[in-house]
Amino acid sequence: MAPTPKRSPTSAAPSLPRGPHSLSREQVLNDQRVRLLTAMVDAIGEDGYRTTTIANVIRRAGVSRKTFYVHFANKQECFLAAYDAITAVGMSRVTRAYRDAEGWPGRVEAAIRVFFESAIESPAAVRLGLIEIGAAGAAGIERREQAMTQFEHFIRDGLELAPGSGTVPDTVPRAVVGGLNKVLYTHVLNGQHAKLLKLIPDLVSWATAYYPAPAALLASHQAGSPGQAQTAAGLIGGRAPGTLFPQTLSNGRRRLLPGAGHVSRSFVVHSQRERILDAVANLSAAVGYATLTIEEIVGEAAVSLEAFYEHFKSKEDAFLVAYELGHIKGLGIVERAFGAEADWRSGVREAISALLGYLASEPSFAQLALLDALIATPVSAERSQQGVTLYAQMLLPGFEQAPKNRIPPPITIEAIAGGVSELCFHYAVQGRIRELPEIAIDTTYISLAPFIGAKQAARVATEGA
Repeated sequence: MAPTPKRSPTSAAPSLPRGPHSLSREQVLNDQRVRLLTAMVDAIGEDGYRTTTIANVIRRAGVSRKTFYVHFANKQECFLAAYDAITAVGMSRVTRAYRDAEGWPGRVEAAIRVFFESAIESPAAVRLGLIEIGAAGAAGIERREQAMTQFEHFIRDGLELAPGSGTVPDTVPRAVVGGLNKVLYTHVLNGQHAKLLKLIPDLVSWATAYYPAPAALLASHQAGSPGQAQTAAGLIGGRAPGTLFPQTLSNGRRRLLPGAGHVSRSFVVHSQRERILDAVANLSAAVGYATLTIEEIVGEAAVSLEAFYEHFKSKEDAFLVAYELGHIKGLGIVERAFGAEADWRSGVREAISALLGYLASEPSFAQLALLDALIATPVSAERSQQGVTLYAQMLLPGFEQAPKNRIPPPITIEAIAGGVSELCFHYAVQGRIRELPEIAIDTTYISLAPFIGAKQAARVATEGA
């Protein structure tokens, strides 16, 4: 392994001279490594991990292919090293800012400000660190989880510096970091840097609305939640994006019923399309979108290659339709649960319970929506971000429900949406999608507290528990 770089790949410091120039071997290696890491970050920022090649990286870095392999065994190793370097520099800056700030909520604000300023310096690093890291598979997800946990510590410590005594459940710091990431990603990628920095006081106000967690909420963790019982009892579904088809083949593939030759052409077409979409979702969950082939899809769906192209123009097209169908079904379930309640607060609680139950009962779609859609293609990533925002629209009446003297800032909804999405993502990467209903109480609290206060939010969240 080459020496650890003495500056980050996103540093603005000039590169060392290329070539011998009386530099030591260690200096030359260090400079080469930093240039490769910087080139990897820039390439990911423009093209994403899937389409970035070693040839692209060495061209940007101005080094030979042989030099690349002196430092890294393959593209993934270079990519992970770039992520590690970005994270190390970012955490160092956040730690220093947090330590040097005084009191509460000064430390929380200082940590968020430095975090945002670091991201603004390198939008490419934002894409790599928040989205593309998942494309590196288990190793990338593990690193992302470690970084999230580190930043959660700052949030928890900062909150618990507040006057009085108390604590928050583990879901709250994770949701706060997820919300900050969502706001950061949206504004940095849209070039809204100045607006992002102006939002920091509002985001601090949002984050501190959850501390201290009321006793009723903490008690629900000790006693167990209704979601745990639902998980243990088992959930129906699991054929995302879900169909009404009643039979499966012995190998798990679905086909037409016996006597299918007597059914209408429209039914055959409908059945083929459903089977293809189910195959895309189930195979994406099993092997990942990147390695999935159309031949595997048609084999799983028990249709011909010609039939596939009658319905979809490409693998991406089929993937996007599978996402949209599952998303629309989930949105319909959530809207019905929300609309069935006369009280907005109860509606939010029931809608969240319905959403988590739906995802738990359709694990293939949940995997597709929470993980694969973020990294499959640029279009799927954009659709995924839009989908999260649509679910969050049910929180809009909260501005009218809030007391006149403490109406939360508009950014609250986007932050909550990011927080809830992050909690679901966390369960997905841990292979715990079936257990999502167990966080229904906490997620309801996270959604309501900024609008109606922590005590009222905890009461609504735990009603019936």
